[in-house]
Amino acid sequence: MTAEGRKRRGITIALVISLGINLIVAGTLAGAMLRDEGHPVRLRVTPDLRAAISALPNTDRDRVRDALREAMPSERGARVERLRSQQRFASAIRAQPMDRQAIEAIFASRADDGERLRLAAVDVLLDTLEAMPQDNRIAFLERMRQSGARSPRPGDSPSSENRPADRPPRE
Repeated sequence: MTAEGRKRRGITIALVISLGINLIVAGTLAGAMLRDEGHPVRLRVTPDLRAAISALPNTDRDRVRDALREAMPSERGARVERLRSQQRFASAIRAQPMDRQAIEAIFASRADDGERLRLAAVDVLLDTLEAMPQDNRIAFLERMRQSGARSPRPGDSPSSENRPADRPPRE
């Protein structure tokens, strides 16, 4: 094969590869633009409870928060229990040998309290969503999708424009 024939063959191969890459890029862009057209609102992941409550309309969000305040133990009783828990924790840490079982019980109790509150929040949220008309639930989903698109991804470093001026960047 002559030098000119090899050159022409090389150019043909380069053009075919370039065309293939261009088709892949164009298909990806077209798919991204058309992805949500005419389809129901989709979330990338199941939302956390705080994000779901935040996506509710203001009146419903206030109603959920009020119901959660009612589900929480009284402030005085909770404060007394927190102080007792702190004292038991400090005593268990100071003990020789350290009282591991007491510390585990304290953490288990805190986890149980948190789980009870979480279950109450889920129940109130579901009651609220169930009482909404379908159009309002679809708008709720759209707000969830939009808030998920704005939230930082795990592992992303915060950008300098989102960081307060008096706080240095993380190392």
